[in-house]
Amino acid sequence: MLRFLFWSLLLLNGFLLAFNLGYLGHWSLDTHEPERLKKQHHADQLKLITASEAATPTEPGHDKKPEVIACLEVGNFLQTDLPRIEDKLKTLALGDRQSRINVVDVATHMVFIPSQGSKEGADKKAGELRRLGITDFYVIQDQSSMRFGISLGVFKTEEAAKLHLNNLNNKGVRSARVGPRTVSTNKFAYQLRTLSSDEKAKYDAIKAEFPAQENRNCQATAYSRS
Repeated sequence: MLRFLFWSLLLLNGFLLAFNLGYLGHWSLDTHEPERLKKQHHADQLKLITASEAATPTEPGHDKKPEVIACLEVGNFLQTDLPRIEDKLKTLALGDRQSRINVVDVATHMVFIPSQGSKEGADKKAGELRRLGITDFYVIQDQSSMRFGISLGVFKTEEAAKLHLNNLNNKGVRSARVGPRTVSTNKFAYQLRTLSSDEKAKYDAIKAEFPAQENRNCQATAYSRS
């Protein structure tokens, strides 16, 4: 009997020693996280993602579609600007996706110097302006009360006209003023349709050469095309 107990205890101690040394594997179901990760296949290829990425998963095999701009309009160009802008737009090769439209640009406020009474008086005042470094003006030649006055610019809003007048005052022009004057000018805009991302990038480089022109969405209003 004592011999049986001796050998039983010896076998039990040997079993416990082998278990503690890991020769019999891990039987516990409560495996710690580092140990569990070591047992996963390709654990080194796991990648952490943000919450936003998890909320918007991409379908396998499908790339994000490139952005396409439905219709972009740029303008308004004077007649004298057309050769230059059209030469630039040709490089986009848009074909029938590009069109030119006529736009009537209406200004209602003028910065002007009142009538000088005669052509000679107007020419004298024009000379004074040139000596101040001002060249963007013209002598009014119509039959109105402003005949032989000098226009220094027409504007869509009174605020813009007053700002220009203030700039002229700073340059030494003292006799100019702002008054109502409706002037309609025929200008031109361009509509560019279904632009891809690459085409839009090329267009942006062209637009940088015309900083005074504005981009806008194409309007539903019918324009006359040319």
